[in-house]
Parts: sequence; structure tokens; C-alpha cells
Amino acid sequence: MIESVHRFAAMGSECTITITAPDVGSAQRSAEQAETTVRQLEALWSRFRPDSELMVLNAGAGSAIGVSPDTFALIGAAVDAWRLTGCLFDPTLLDALRGAGYDRSFEQLAAASPGAAVIPGSADADAGAGAGDPSPSGVLPTEIRFDDETFFVTLPAAMQLDLGGIGKGRAADIVAASLERTGVPGGCVDLGGDMVVFGARAADEPWAVAVDDPAHPGTDLALLVLDRGAVATSSRARRRWTTPAGAAHHLIDPRTGRPAVSDLLAVTVVAAEAMWAEVHAKAALIAGSEAGTELLERAGLSALFVTEDARLLPVGGIDGFLLPTGTSL
Repeated sequence: MIESVHRFAAMGSECTITITAPDVGSAQRSAEQAETTVRQLEALWSRFRPDSELMVLNAGAGSAIGVSPDTFALIGAAVDAWRLTGCLFDPTLLDALRGAGYDRSFEQLAAASPGAAVIPGSADADAGAGAGDPSPSGVLPTEIRFDDETFFVTLPAAMQLDLGGIGKGRAADIVAASLERTGVPGGCVDLGGDMVVFGARAADEPWAVAVDDPAHPGTDLALLVLDRGAVATSSRARRRWTTPAGAAHHLIDPRTGRPAVSDLLAVTVVAAEAMWAEVHAKAALIAGSEAGTELLERAGLSALFVTEDARLLPVGGIDGFLLPTGTSL
């Protein structure tokens, strides 16, 4: 058995597919099919493509629009996520995200504001955030109507959806399930930090996931090991940009409609599926360490919090996934 690594850019992220296979040829074929699937899902869910199903749905808000089964299921999951997180994950904040300055792809945003779009967390990172109006749409995710027989979805007329806080995780889940279903012995699907692992490695070792230091990118704070499951990280140190009001980031607090302010800089969650790890990591970061801990404990999930003052806070059974200091695989 060999272990093959395939890298590509998609969904605004660097993606890596690691595959355990009998030979290089079969690994390459599986990896290429995985990349094709990611790109197909990106074409359905990207808010930066006017012809994506998501943006066609947004353009037709108020009318019933037919979508693919994958998009239908993802929107339903996004509504479930809103309920499960006590409304802290809200897929209806596209207007607020645009209002905060995230009105184009992050690559374009970074090019327009070189250097400022990738600043590590700092005291002025949340300038301009604070009390404000709730979701600009004024409508709730539960007001979305679904027709299970025709796969038609009807958004309220004032609503604009953004699936960015759940789509990459769901894509990782879909790709991993597809690889396993087609007989791939083992793999790691990493879509910009939303990761799913399954099966065997070429060496008799578990899969290892590094937790990056958000204040010093490229430096590992911890190493998580697991045989199967998903890991996702949400961070205020990523996807940052400057505005006339100050620095901003992509995590919108639905209670204010503005970039979130909390005592957490990053949250890494371990779950059975990347979709739920991603959703809960985002919600916990917005909630802050105390409320975020309660949220994850209710969900039965394990996590590692990184605070603004660089402390590591374990949540749930995360110690069972942490590689002890000084141990190597």
C-alpha cells in the first residue's frame, strides 16, 4: 500500500486529498475524481458565481426555485444548524457579510488590501464591531419553505443565503463518503481545514491533524489523532480585511449583524462529520469560552479553544484525541 497526496485550490482554500491505495495510478484516479466532486459542489454553492444554484435561489427570493438534491439537503442542514446552535449559526447573513466588506472573493479582497487581509489577531481586530441590528433580512431560517417531492426551495422575499459556514464541511463529508464507497482503503480529505479521515494509512498509524497557532501561522499548538471522524477549525485570525471603520473578519455575530467579538481567537472541534464540526466551531467562537463550552457540551462534542491571550482550553473529551507532549507518530 502507498499513500498519495493530491493538492489543488477550490472553495477559496487550499485543499489536500491524501489517499491510501494499492498503487499510484489508482490513488491518482481517486484523487482526481475527488477534486472533480469538490469543484462541482463549489459550482452549486459559491456566492461568488452568479450562476450557482445558491445565487440563482437568492436572485429568485420569494419564488419557488428548483435545486439539486445536494443543495436541497445542505439548505435543510443549515436550518437545522441554526436551531442546534441556538441561532448562533445563521445562514441568512449574506447582506451583513457584504456590509462588513466581504463583497468579493477573499483572493480579490486580499489583492485590494495587501497585507491587511491576513493580519493575525490583535487588539484592534474588531474595530467597528458592537451593538447593532440583528440579521438585515429580518426573517428567520425556519421561514424557508421546502418541497421534498420536487426539490423546490422558496426563500422569503427579503432573505439572502450564505452557505459558506457549512458548505466546505459538507463537501468534505460527501467526498470522503464517495471515496470510501468506491473502495478506497483510507483517506484524509482536507478542504481548507475542514477535514474528514477514514480507514487505514499506509503505515500502521492513526491520522494526525495539527492545530495551528492562529497568532503564529505555521506553528503547531497541538496534534490530534483519530482513526475516523472529522475536525474543523474556525478562527478570527483568518479572512481579515480593512474597512474605513477598522479591521473586520468573516465571522458575523447574528445578534449584532457585525464581525463577532469574543474572548476566543480560534476553536477546533472534533465530530463525526465535518459539517457539524464546522458549524459548532463557528458558533462556539461567536459565543465565547463560557457559552461556547456549554454549547459544545450539550452537543456532546469535544474541542480545543485558543483564547485571545493564547491560552488553550480543553472542552469535552478532547484529551482523548490529543497526542501527549513529546510523543511522535
